[in-house]
Amino acid sequence: MKKVLPLLLFVLLAFAGCQPSGPVEYQIAHNPHQVALNAENFVQQTVKKSRRYKAEDWQMAVDQFVTMSKNYYEFHNGMTQEEVSRFDAARLEFMKAVNAHGSEELAIQIKEAYGKIVE
Repeated sequence: MKKVLPLLLFVLLAFAGCQPSGPVEYQIAHNPHQVALNAENFVQQTVKKSRRYKAEDWQMAVDQFVTMSKNYYEFHNGMTQEEVSRFDAARLEFMKAVNAHGSEELAIQIKEAYGKIVE
């Protein structure tokens, strides 16, 4: 048992360090109170990975951002002011990551897509 325990611990630590390397998927919220939390989680994970993103990863991230934004506008009337502020802060953090590690074309694409959602 003493020999198995260190090996088991090593395997568990090795798997804990393995995270999917591709873009993060936004988890659709099913009520207004989940939107800000889901947006924060999506953006935090995207920011962590964004330095390693390739062009196709960024395109998928933008698609997920659009999904996140549509989800927000579906529920924003039922959100508290704090939840709206948290969503807005997450959205701005996403844009900072795009500006830092993405491209100007992506930033323009996001602004256009967001503008269409807001209309």
